Amino acid sequence: MKKNLLLAAALCLALALSACGQNPPAAGSSGSSAAVSSGAASSETPGDPASQPGRDAHTALMMEVEGQSEEVPATLYEGEGYSIYIPDEGWVKTSEDLPKGAVDQWVSANNPEVTLTVCGSETDGQWVESQKVGVPESGVYTVYMAYPDEAAEGFGARLPVIAETFLMAE
Repeated sequence: MKKNLLLAAALCLALALSACGQNPPAAGSSGSSAAVSSGAASSETPGDPASQPGRDAHTALMMEVEGQSEEVPATLYEGEGYSIYIPDEGWVKTSEDLPKGAVDQWVSANNPEVTLTVCGSETDGQWVESQKVGVPESGVYTVYMAYPDEAAEGFGARLPVIAETFLMAE
């Protein structure tokens, strides 16, 4: 637990430092509300990556799962003031029954207990206690990961890699 907390603190510091000197999004500006999900599960397409300079529309996420390296194709999703790469397969963006304060949430197509949730600053404290923090971002957004203990070796290795792609819009 101490190791995870130290890792989260170091990641938070690195993200905070990388955001130094960046301008916040202009009032009233918004990213696309489109989504990326698994295969034919969604007809929505990702937002225009041109609003996130330096971020390609597609990338490959490198993951180490159970001692094996995986290269997972992912597409840039742009939310309200942020972007994140979501794997092209195996994830469904949900818009119903979001926790209080959640902006966007993806659920694993293979296990409905596995979620990746982007929340604003006003979240339900009771819900937060049951989640694992992924990438805190300067008090504006937080990325939460949830997975059952028996999925720790698989999703526990994959979700942090996805969460680390979170970036505030300029």
